[in-house]
Amino acid sequence: MIETRVDGRSVSQLSVDQLRSWTSSKGLLWLDASPGEPDDIAYLNAALGLHPLVIEDIEQRNQRPKVEDYGDMLFVVLFGTVRDERGSLLLAEVHILLGDGWIATVSDTAVPALRSLWGACDKRPEIAQTNPSMLFHHICDALVDSVFPILDEIDEEIDRIENTIVQRAEPSTVLDIFRLKHDLSVLRRVLGPERDLLQILAGPRSPRLDAEAQLYLRDVYDHAVRMVEQVDSYRDIITGALDVYLSSVSNRLGEQSRRLTVVATIFLPLTFLTGFFGMNFGALVSAISTPQALAAGLVAMAVSVVLVVVISQRLTARVRPIPVPAERRRVSVRAPIQRLRRTTNVRVARRKGSL
Repeated sequence: MIETRVDGRSVSQLSVDQLRSWTSSKGLLWLDASPGEPDDIAYLNAALGLHPLVIEDIEQRNQRPKVEDYGDMLFVVLFGTVRDERGSLLLAEVHILLGDGWIATVSDTAVPALRSLWGACDKRPEIAQTNPSMLFHHICDALVDSVFPILDEIDEEIDRIENTIVQRAEPSTVLDIFRLKHDLSVLRRVLGPERDLLQILAGPRSPRLDAEAQLYLRDVYDHAVRMVEQVDSYRDIITGALDVYLSSVSNRLGEQSRRLTVVATIFLPLTFLTGFFGMNFGALVSAISTPQALAAGLVAMAVSVVLVVVISQRLTARVRPIPVPAERRRVSVRAPIQRLRRTTNVRVARRKGSL
């Protein structure tokens, strides 16, 4: 279903003849189809005379961020972020048509950022009263800024994963890491082209965007640049978190192996003594038939355990670092500073010579 606003105020759907004869003197017209059904696309085509390539792009709905100037209208493809019922990140493709005194938006699903802007016009009709260029800026700003809450959620999720890895790494942590990597890859695939697109729109790309709108679009372009940098930074952090998780699992496995090795080493002399004297040979049995022999055997077992513990600690003790003379320490610290000073003096001398 197509919703219509004229100068920021909601009106009933206009007829095809009314749209064909629409001029900027009648007000700023905003048509929104979220989601755009085949009947809505046919209505827009009959009323606005869309180019066949525009119709194909809207029907296919598998485009990348781009801008096309068809003379009588400007066609722009942007994306907004949407969360489904399970909380997964989805990207909604929004097609923006900019003409003389009118603007139309068509999306494959209801975009929260776009619907929020549409609802804001009820309280602030001036948002859609100025000119199509400024309304186009508001739409671009709303779609691009819809990524910021997603990045904030990812930031909090990264902090939680890092704390989990430090405290107690669980197998489910790997699933969270790969889920975040997938979300960041999806965002990076869209934000990169959107950044380039906004850079084109912020410049002298089309006469349909006035100088004031292009000035505001530069601010939206700055937001897109910052988002791309954040996504790249988060991807590096997630990759590092995965490496830390694998190292943590490996260290935990090594610690468990060490404990089992210590237990096996302690029981090694006990197993040897009990196994040796447990053989049913007459010479062995007759030699340990007295209570004193039993006490001596128990004492030997206890002493052997103590000896094994002491010897293992001595063998596994950490090797102390080789002491470095004080003179060498001073040289190693001061040498880089001296080299930096020499380099700075040379650069200053060169600058003075050039002047």
